[in-house]
Amino acid sequence: MRYVAYRPPGSDHRERLIGLAIGDMVAPLADIDSFYDDLPRWTARARTLTEGTIPLDRVVLAPPVPRDAKILCAAINYRKHGAEANLPTPSFPNLFARWTSELVTDQARVPVPAAEPEGLDWEVELAAIVGATLVDATSEQAAAGIFGYTVSNEISARGAQLRAATLSTGQWALGKNPDRSAAIGSYVTSADAVDAADILLETIVDGQVMQSGSTADMVFSVSELIAFASQHVTLRPGDLVLTGTPDGVGLGRTPRVYMKPGATVTVSAGALGAITNFIVDGSHRG
Repeated sequence: MRYVAYRPPGSDHRERLIGLAIGDMVAPLADIDSFYDDLPRWTARARTLTEGTIPLDRVVLAPPVPRDAKILCAAINYRKHGAEANLPTPSFPNLFARWTSELVTDQARVPVPAAEPEGLDWEVELAAIVGATLVDATSEQAAAGIFGYTVSNEISARGAQLRAATLSTGQWALGKNPDRSAAIGSYVTSADAVDAADILLETIVDGQVMQSGSTADMVFSVSELIAFASQHVTLRPGDLVLTGTPDGVGLGRTPRVYMKPGATVTVSAGALGAITNFIVDGSHRG
């Protein structure tokens, strides 16, 4: 099944609904919070639907997770990406957090802060949405607790990230959370319809393919990432796990290449779909 998160035309930007995407129509289900509060009920309801009532081209796409969702991200979770960054393969998942407030969807504009004069970097990622409460989960339990998958572009501010890395207590919070930098697909394919072991991930910037890699190069599988995270923090339905990026990021190139205002970036994850975002100058912040 394929779900879609959306807002009715003219609604408050905070309103998020979810429905089943059927062809070019939406069959409404519930508001986002109610949906994730009782996934068994709403997914059972979705299985009974055969036609939609709202044209997809009349809705505004929205992030497919609750506004209070946790966003956990995996660093250096692709072997080739680790090699291009001259970093060793991690022996356990290296996780950091993103802010839910910076989630945007397809066609959104992403501003470059004045503090990042070189521009922003791209990172196509497979995004997994948690569908069960998980505490100290095994890999098998984690796999069973995945609701679905979509595509993400974990856009990064490398200037802030690299500057923080020079400190003994270096952290990535600012480098990984510039305004509106967490681009995510609004369409979610249910986990039972996805083989996450070998999905083609690609990034195209201004018509040029920058990343083209497979999830087969992951160091830790999606279920291993989720199981590890559940040992430290309770995961709940609607929480989001970004699973790392393949090689080909701007930071790993010689010379480094970043997206400046005027650039267009598209990321895709096989049959899960694609999203496109537009890089603009810092006057669009706020």
